[in-house]
Amino acid sequence: MAVRAIAIEDDEAVARLIAQVLATHGFDVCGTAASGEEGVALARKEKPDVALVDLGLPKMSGEDVIHAIRTELPKTACIALTAVDIPARVLGALRAGAAGYILKPFHASELARAVDEVLSGEAAPISPRAAKVLLSELRGDPPDQRNGPALSKRELEVLELLVHGHTYADVASALGIAEGTVQTYVKRIYEKLDVSTKAEAALLAVARGLVRP
Repeated sequence: MAVRAIAIEDDEAVARLIAQVLATHGFDVCGTAASGEEGVALARKEKPDVALVDLGLPKMSGEDVIHAIRTELPKTACIALTAVDIPARVLGALRAGAAGYILKPFHASELARAVDEVLSGEAAPISPRAAKVLLSELRGDPPDQRNGPALSKRELEVLELLVHGHTYADVASALGIAEGTVQTYVKRIYEKLDVSTKAEAALLAVARGLVRP
């Protein structure tokens, strides 16, 4: 039996793309909704296996939509979609009950793989270390169970700028250092946090309280 899916996305073109990708990969697309309210109603009606929810919905937020769906339909897995990787939003979606998140724009194979991974009980694309620390934060574990190798003052400065969306060139200009030096700091940060992408580093940094979201 095909996996039943819905998409809650206010951008009509993106919603069509999601539906097309899912259908091409063998999923049964039950429908799409352009608002949070419509999305929750659609979920109640169709009781899908998975709901893809845009975090930037008007009026009812994506986080509230995810919470509502997960509360009423605990067997429906939710995957958050976001065009901007803002750690606070991603963490909010995870707290609301999202099983993972996908950045837009995305590749067709990435979307289908993420749905497969979530339904099979795996996490959506994110490193095991990041997932572990995020879960620790959500459980409210004591800080000494979450802290890893300490970052230097300069590494924290670099990390905070990156978390807020600045490029390597921006960071170099703001701190008065060479762009190559920024790259060296980033490499050290990744090693200490045990991550491989800026998104994962940002999530861990916010989860640990190393930087402000």
